[in-house]
Amino acid sequence: MNCRRAGLVLRGLARNELDVESEEIDELLALGLALEADPDDLAMATWLQGVVQAHAQTSIGDPNATAALASTLRETEERLKSDWFRIKSSKVEIAQKEADRVAMRRAIALLNDATTMVPIAKIVSEAQSLAPGARYCACERLGSERYALTHKGWRVRAQLEARLERFAEVPLRSFLRTFDKAEAKMLAFSKDIAALSANVWVRKNREHIVIGLAKVDGPREQTIDAYKSALQATKEADLAVVCVRNAAMSGGIREAQKRLEQAQAALARVGYPRTPIVMGAAKSILGFALEPGVLRFVEIHRRLEQAFGRGQEILFKFTSRLMPATGTPADIVGRVVTAASSLVYQSPAGERAHARDVRSAAVALASMVKTQDAIPPIVARFRQIEAELVRAGISVMHNVEADALECVRCPGTPQEVVATVSAILTQLAAGRQSERADVAIAVAFAKRFAY
Repeated sequence: MNCRRAGLVLRGLARNELDVESEEIDELLALGLALEADPDDLAMATWLQGVVQAHAQTSIGDPNATAALASTLRETEERLKSDWFRIKSSKVEIAQKEADRVAMRRAIALLNDATTMVPIAKIVSEAQSLAPGARYCACERLGSERYALTHKGWRVRAQLEARLERFAEVPLRSFLRTFDKAEAKMLAFSKDIAALSANVWVRKNREHIVIGLAKVDGPREQTIDAYKSALQATKEADLAVVCVRNAAMSGGIREAQKRLEQAQAALARVGYPRTPIVMGAAKSILGFALEPGVLRFVEIHRRLEQAFGRGQEILFKFTSRLMPATGTPADIVGRVVTAASSLVYQSPAGERAHARDVRSAAVALASMVKTQDAIPPIVARFRQIEAELVRAGISVMHNVEADALECVRCPGTPQEVVATVSAILTQLAAGRQSERADVAIAVAFAKRFAY
């Protein structure tokens, strides 16, 4: 079965509708994308689960379910033997208790029948693998058996639909190998993120520290130890991350800290104030020799002041972002101005009237390309990814610009990019509702997992 056909079948299963050939459903079952159940076993499992839940407040899979149900049965039988209960209760109440007694006796008999419980226990166990909202459904041409979409099938469908144009004629098994490889990498990544998060103790923008550490090459344990050492030396989490990320190039944490202090002092000597923003921007000089780096910083900042006005501290952040960009300061800031104009022109309908500040986005996009000609295409892609992130419910308007900027260079169509982000979120959240920090991490690393 190729991916085009698989996409149709999986979409039907997601809607609890099935129109499939026997060979196709066998392939989905073998790949773990669907589940099969006998309708009689399914009906029995549904009934039994209802009785156990109602009278024992537990599930069939609980090893204490039989004992709990037997205890409730004894209480019910004692009550039915009570003359006082029969005097004060209505006929309807008495009839209901008698029906409950019959149901519990039958349920206990089933729970004690090992042979009968084999298929029922299988259905109950597999229920944890069902896709959200999935129900068992039948296909007339296949007989009475029922089939349902698994959670893996649900994830495969979402990723396949976003990439169907490229994978339409590819065998499903081939696509699944790529999918499984990407998911395995995402799972390992989520474990690394959890380990890093457990060792970062900051209240504000904690995810930014985690993202910075996750970009450091090498074993996570080594990164965590280096971060702790740098934190002791710098006393500031963001500066500690800068030192850790530059340690390899500088010759160690202490040397990286020394170079950062030299860069900060150099900016102060040329007349910049020792504010937290300016001192933080000094990290961008570490990728250059000190003197040429300072000269480049000063020139980019001067040209940004010419473009956007003097006396704005945010221009130091912009300068820091533009330092590693390709080209001379004049070329770089020229691209920023072009990007700002393009962003205003390509703003979503109704947004221009609100005069949204496009400078941060313009700076980020200008830093990603090498020529003026590349500005309009990347701005258009940025706007498309913004719209797709909002449509998918991943980003809200307040954060969508930052999220789209993080993943604008991720390979693939906007739909593929957002599908990748969604898949990373699934692994990061691990069964819970995803949070803002999860989204920030997912968009920052989407490029790493694109396929």
